[in-house]
Amino acid sequence: METVKFSDKALSVYPMAFYFSAVEAFLHRIEVVDYGVERFVGMRNEYVVLFKAFDKAYKRSQKSALTDQIRDLDQERDHYALVMQRVAELWGEKLDDESLAVHGRRVAQVFRDYSFRTSEALVAENAKVYNMEQVFSDRQLTADLQMMGLTELNRRLENRTGQIEQLMSQRNEERSDVVVGELKAARESLDLHYRAFLTYLNAVQELEPVDALSQAAQYYNADLAKIELQYQQSRKRGGKDDPEPEPEPDDTQDHA
Repeated sequence: METVKFSDKALSVYPMAFYFSAVEAFLHRIEVVDYGVERFVGMRNEYVVLFKAFDKAYKRSQKSALTDQIRDLDQERDHYALVMQRVAELWGEKLDDESLAVHGRRVAQVFRDYSFRTSEALVAENAKVYNMEQVFSDRQLTADLQMMGLTELNRRLENRTGQIEQLMSQRNEERSDVVVGELKAARESLDLHYRAFLTYLNAVQELEPVDALSQAAQYYNADLAKIELQYQQSRKRGGKDDPEPEPEPDDTQDHA
């Protein structure tokens, strides 16, 4: 079999969820390798121990009864916003009567002005909704919403956004500094060992290639390529991933 080395990409660039996927994929590939060299077995055993500690800390950081509530409210909020936006666009595009069409164009323009997308991070979407609500409070736009029967949906859009913001704040308070510190330490320890393990494995492949390691490397590199693609796609979408459970100033990557 052709000699294959393990990708030496630094996993530290990944947000927590993508990092977890990568180190878990490495574990799955390396734990089935039949290679009885003492140093390999010792490093693999140590990796398993460190991964379990990281896994435990990660899951502790993610647990919150509020997460499901936030997700459900966000889904409701998104539906209200999408219906409002689509109705306004249809009024503006399909109605021949200019006295009616103008109502839709004005409301649809607000969504365009703020480049509103329901796929954005929760914090970003919250901010956009609040900014849009300030615009919708203008007398003319208030009348536009009323004419199209969108007043109640707009009220619910604002209401759900307020609820989401409250629950996000409450959830952040629940994630104690102790849990955050535990997770950070567990990740750092695992990452340090992971990099040392890769250096060793690739040295073996350089000096005395092992087919079992080449196969594991081939599979893991493919796993990592998929994770990297998903990560890049999430950055382009501004995906609603859970906020990093580390001491960062805001929830810029939240999905509930």
